[in-house]
Amino acid sequence: MANLVPGGNAPVACGQLRVDINYTPIPGVDIDVSAFVLNASGKVRGDGDMCFYGQSSVLGGALQMTEAVAGRAVFTVDLSRLETAVEKVALSATIHENKASFERVSHLSVAVSGGIEAQLPTAGMKETALILGEFYRRQGEWKFRCVAQGFNGGLEP
Repeated sequence: MANLVPGGNAPVACGQLRVDINYTPIPGVDIDVSAFVLNASGKVRGDGDMCFYGQSSVLGGALQMTEAVAGRAVFTVDLSRLETAVEKVALSATIHENKASFERVSHLSVAVSGGIEAQLPTAGMKETALILGEFYRRQGEWKFRCVAQGFNGGLEP
């Protein structure tokens, strides 16, 4: 089992993986969890590269959101089915309309099938959007990195 801290990474199998994101909900505040397919410049190519509650399957099902309820989101990603132009799949969480910050989320974790877990520290976080983690290609192999980097003002920054 790999227990990652922010900045830590671990190799993953090139095939279908399950990603469980668990968090403590904030009463009266929605937290939106999404996944973004990114090219070499770190950008989405278009709307078809964004997987979230309103578009739960992208790239012909290679990336899917299979569950989204308060306190939990689940994705499946089949890394073997991603085009070579895809360099990363970033997982994010955003507090809807910036109604609170992540310091109010007492528990936030990401688990990837195959034995990777990451507990993201939220104490003192003033950010309203976070990059939780990312799958990325390095020398033709896939890895997962715990990012835990935040932004104020939502996903746009």
